[in-house]
Amino acid sequence: MSRFCTRALAPTDRASFVKFERNNRGPFEHFNEPHLPRYYSDVGLEQAFDKLLACQHRERFLTRVTTRGDSPQWVAQGSLTMHSTAEGDFAMLVYQTDRHHWRQGAASVLLAELVQEAQALRMFRVDAMIASDNLVSLHLLRRAGFKAAGWTTPAALLRGRVSCLQLSRSLRGVVGPSLPRAHVHLPA
Repeated sequence: MSRFCTRALAPTDRASFVKFERNNRGPFEHFNEPHLPRYYSDVGLEQAFDKLLACQHRERFLTRVTTRGDSPQWVAQGSLTMHSTAEGDFAMLVYQTDRHHWRQGAASVLLAELVQEAQALRMFRVDAMIASDNLVSLHLLRRAGFKAAGWTTPAALLRGRVSCLQLSRSLRGVVGPSLPRAHVHLPA
């Protein structure tokens, strides 16, 4: 059994949200476009939490938080935003792990929960975008079945513009019968 517990965002999470955001500002802004400085003020974080909580009541957005056991303090948080295309509905994944819990399995537990939520919502795929030099996220997503789907618009980070990679995980199997292995000769 995992020592981490993942659950839905709750109105009682306000203090945990504020602490998580402030403690992880540096690591967040190293791999993501930075928030404006006022975001980290008391008022800014109160507004951000209210907005995040309000989004949960819509069918197109959900957030999950990961804690250690029964502790109210977050060790990771992530969200799915649902989108529609001609192919069907897909989810965009974002997540962050508390810097004190890196490489302890919290992100893997959270990611598994978010993928399961996307499957329950009948999404045909989940996408994630990461800075190309974020090797920890790249390995985490690859272990969770995500594959590189292409390059996206570079991100304007505090350390400069960084190329971004889109990764995707299909949530539906191949339609139709599986094909037997075949040896194919390609023309020279």
